[in-house]
Amino acid sequence: MRKYWSFLDPVQMMKKMKNNERIIEELKKLIDANGLKYLTDKPYKAYTVLVNALPDDTMMAAAILMLLSSGVWDSAILLKSWDDISKKIQNDCCFNKKMSDCLADIIVTLYSADNQSEWKNKKNSGLKDFLKQGHSFRWEGFSVWDAGNGTVDCYYDADIVLTPTKEAGTNEVLLKQLKKNPFMTKEAIHKLFDKELEDYLNREFEDYCTCDDYYKPVVEDFELGSYIESWCRENGFELVSYTGDGRDDGYEPKFTRGRY
Repeated sequence: MRKYWSFLDPVQMMKKMKNNERIIEELKKLIDANGLKYLTDKPYKAYTVLVNALPDDTMMAAAILMLLSSGVWDSAILLKSWDDISKKIQNDCCFNKKMSDCLADIIVTLYSADNQSEWKNKKNSGLKDFLKQGHSFRWEGFSVWDAGNGTVDCYYDADIVLTPTKEAGTNEVLLKQLKKNPFMTKEAIHKLFDKELEDYLNREFEDYCTCDDYYKPVVEDFELGSYIESWCRENGFELVSYTGDGRDDGYEPKFTRGRY
């Protein structure tokens, strides 16, 4: 137990210890979910989480916000000893010794050897898991063919199964996300590619349905397989299977709208 606890009576000491444990728990959750850089990249979000978790200890949350936003936090976690961290905080932030000691204890505990080992093992583990299995995607396309005096609502529904290859791990969008957060889960990576494929198919479907102003599109002839295979080649996937069906609601003259 650090000597700064001697300033407190037993009841205060127990409360402060529990609060610090909760602070460390909440900060670790943020790192686990968003990566080691998240606290200093998003200091106010970390502050908000702490205030919501410990509304009776906003002073400590504010002190941590100051460390995170000023750069002192990044400098402090590189120091090897608890005493050096406390002195760094006291000198750079002008906190009293008791507050500096308390903050040093939070930092030392949060960045313990066990936590560091856990984070090291967790790095890019989500990507490794993602690359090991196939993934199902559901796409629901929609577009409107507009002939000026009337429209046709176009739809396409599809279920797609893909298998990622190692090249999927070199996707530029994914690499940018992994640089910010190497702890991305396989579910988060799946959602990223799901959005990429959805946006791609939406663009192709929109172009297909609206390319001719005079002849309405034959939606069921949309070559879904060809488009998926093209996307797979560009993004490092193999197409396992797909089923899809296109339809439209028929031509609706604009002058009839609002009549009923």
